[in-house]
Amino acid sequence: MDTNVSYTRLKTALRQRNVLAVFTLLLGVTGLLQTYLIATRDRHVILTPTLLSDTALSARAPSPEYLEQVTRDVAGLFLNRHPHNLSYFRENILRLAHPSTHGEIESALMETERRLIATKTATVFYPAEIYVDPLTLYSEIRGELHTYLGPERVSSEPALYAADWRFEAMRLWLEDFYPITADEARAPKAPLTKAETTR
Repeated sequence: MDTNVSYTRLKTALRQRNVLAVFTLLLGVTGLLQTYLIATRDRHVILTPTLLSDTALSARAPSPEYLEQVTRDVAGLFLNRHPHNLSYFRENILRLAHPSTHGEIESALMETERRLIATKTATVFYPAEIYVDPLTLYSEIRGELHTYLGPERVSSEPALYAADWRFEAMRLWLEDFYPITADEARAPKAPLTKAETTR
């Protein structure tokens, strides 16, 4: 009787050992396969050579570097205007604008386009400083705005613009871009990104 019980228990233990051995082997093979796939898969790194450091996006807010980059790009789209490239700049601005603001921004752009075409003028913006606040999704850019009538420069004046942003589903959207005065600036004394990073 004891021999039969011992034999049954031994048989059960051997069966359990074999199942555990197969399971361990499967886990080991799976681990090796995952290691191989991770080591050999393609990695895509986005480099932004115009910034001093890497950019990053998180679920909470864009990095200051990323907000700086898009502020500079949006200022260029809004302020470097010529009668021959107005539709190109309008289309690219609307790609960055939040859908809820398309109507208002497009209307303002069309008004600017009509004025530039009627007066045959062009504008060029030279950025000098950028201030960003990723927590409130706000940025400012300061520089010089030059206006040309044909090849002749007719005015040159300091310019200060602000941008409001919205961050949804890991995407940064433009809500508004508008001129402000030095008194309205949120960071008149705060350190701004200097000109060498914006050229």
